[in-house]
Amino acid sequence: MKPSRLVLFDIDGTLLTTVRKAWENPFKDAMEQAFAEEGDPRPIDTGQYRPGGKTDTQIIHEILGQNGVGEEWIGQILPKIKAKYLALLREVVEGNPGYVILKPGVKELLEELHRHPDVLLGLLTGNFEEGARIKLGVHGLNGYFGFGAFGENARQRSELPQRAVDAAKHHKGHHFTAKEIVIIGDTPNDIHCGRHLHVRTIAVATGPFTLEQLQAEKPDFVFKDFTDRERVLSAILDTLSH
Repeated sequence: MKPSRLVLFDIDGTLLTTVRKAWENPFKDAMEQAFAEEGDPRPIDTGQYRPGGKTDTQIIHEILGQNGVGEEWIGQILPKIKAKYLALLREVVEGNPGYVILKPGVKELLEELHRHPDVLLGLLTGNFEEGARIKLGVHGLNGYFGFGAFGENARQRSELPQRAVDAAKHHKGHHFTAKEIVIIGDTPNDIHCGRHLHVRTIAVATGPFTLEQLQAEKPDFVFKDFTDRERVLSAILDTLSH
């Protein structure tokens, strides 16, 4: 039986969160280490930058651009920054598993969706894949997600839904379209990124945006969190009239 729903989850703010006090400036630290190793030490200012709903590739480009680094130099040093960031992330997580906190109701919802014959689960996240797997591994969530679209697959988040749909076809042999595709996230970017594909959008106010702010972006459904599992499942599985 082929699944009739492709359910794509964001990670940060949606499935889990990281404790900022445990690691204040992840990309700043990785960037400064990378530039120092290249013989070009420089301070990186991330004080006013807001990464929510963006890909890791986009975050690196934007932060460095705001710090006066040209596109050519960014392209050259990005692989080293990525490697530094992932090494630091693994070190922080291994030294402090409490750095990654699971959002309410996540494990129970994923378990039920994983067992459902109509559902194919995937990731749609701005995280680099290795970073996503490191974070999800803390709470044993990797087994729910056999594929996804990740931060190295696209610079803009709006490119990720099509990448995820293509990955799902490769993974399961079925091409999902329109409201068969469900994107679940905690930011306006999550709501908007699949609009051009006419997907079903479910927003959850477990990140930096309030219920009211998310409702204003007109997703198909909005929830406080995942604890009302039956209502969330209905939002994912029921046929929509539009």
